[in-house]
Amino acid sequence: MSFTLKHIEGPISKEINLPSSKSISNRVLIIQALCDKKFKIENLSEADDTKILTQALQLKNKNINAGEGGTTLRFLLAFLTTRESECKLSGSKRLMQRPNEPLIDALKKLGGDIERKKNHWLINGRNLAGGMLNISASISSQFISALLLVAPTFKNGLQLSLKGKVVSSPYIDMTIELMREFGIEVTENEKTISVSPGKYQSKNFSVEPDWSAASYFYELAELNPGSKILLKGLKDDSLQGDRVVAELFEVFGVKSTFNEKGVLIENILTAKSQRHKEYKKLIFDVKDCPDLFPALVVTCAAKKINATFKNTSHLNSKESERANVFAQLLKQLNCSVKQTKNSFSIDAKNFELKNLNLKLPTQNDHRIAMSFAPLASLVSSISFDNEKVVNKSFPDFWKEFKKKNT
Repeated sequence: MSFTLKHIEGPISKEINLPSSKSISNRVLIIQALCDKKFKIENLSEADDTKILTQALQLKNKNINAGEGGTTLRFLLAFLTTRESECKLSGSKRLMQRPNEPLIDALKKLGGDIERKKNHWLINGRNLAGGMLNISASISSQFISALLLVAPTFKNGLQLSLKGKVVSSPYIDMTIELMREFGIEVTENEKTISVSPGKYQSKNFSVEPDWSAASYFYELAELNPGSKILLKGLKDDSLQGDRVVAELFEVFGVKSTFNEKGVLIENILTAKSQRHKEYKKLIFDVKDCPDLFPALVVTCAAKKINATFKNTSHLNSKESERANVFAQLLKQLNCSVKQTKNSFSIDAKNFELKNLNLKLPTQNDHRIAMSFAPLASLVSSISFDNEKVVNKSFPDFWKEFKKKNT
């Protein structure tokens, strides 16, 4: 169903309730499923991906559809391969097209029985011996996290050697820290991760808010000089690598101050000073924070800032071919875009919102919708072709985004 977002008048003064971290929620759900004794998870994400994973882990259905969730599918591939039962696992058309072979090959080398059919995988779960394994780390960190989470169940544990350039390494760090928190011994030596066999220890856990979701409100603050937005519940000492968004937006003049309520973000530049602020070409490395690319690139375009994004090769294996889709959308807004296999550059000096009633195809990608929403500060309205696309990670996004100023 289509949805129209009306013009948002700045400066912005709001308190925002962010969703719980989907990344943390999904990892803790796998840990809970592998525990002998269930424990309470507070503030579990309400995102579609997490709801699907929660239901799938109950193992009441032998025919499981992972929907659109890359993490959901990959975590389930590893989990179901180690459970002593047979099931069918599938996902959306786009999800089935995304790269999964390195994980499947790794599971097969460990003794897993996975057979690709036309529209699903047939998995005959069994206990795996584990041992030494090499895997490419240059496509998705989710492969590594999926293997690590189930590794304590292997008779001989797991010695995982990462090959190639490691992308999204903070997500691997998050997985390791959570495993340790629940009692598993994990050691790291350069690009080798060793997991000892053992059992997860049951303990109640509270999921922190999502830093990735915060990026769209940093963007909103940047586009509205004088804005003050409180992002409730966020902490500086977060497990999430995307906490780096606070540092990245400093270059635009958005200041972050942590307090007992969360983080207060302020656009400390006035409209006049922003007009006269000159930016050199900005360079961002998104190897470890690919989910921040959407907010950063749209911010640069809207501020007519030339920018280059390095290490973007894995963006095209997201919910959409994300780099390609952003290139198309930004070109329609009169930006010049140059792409290589591993970089994305924009020349935004001619950026122009020609139509004050902008129409945006979301390509079934939640981050496209959320990153373009702040442009409502610059136009009369933006029409999105799919209102519910944000449910994948932030079901209350529109409600929070449209909150009246306080």
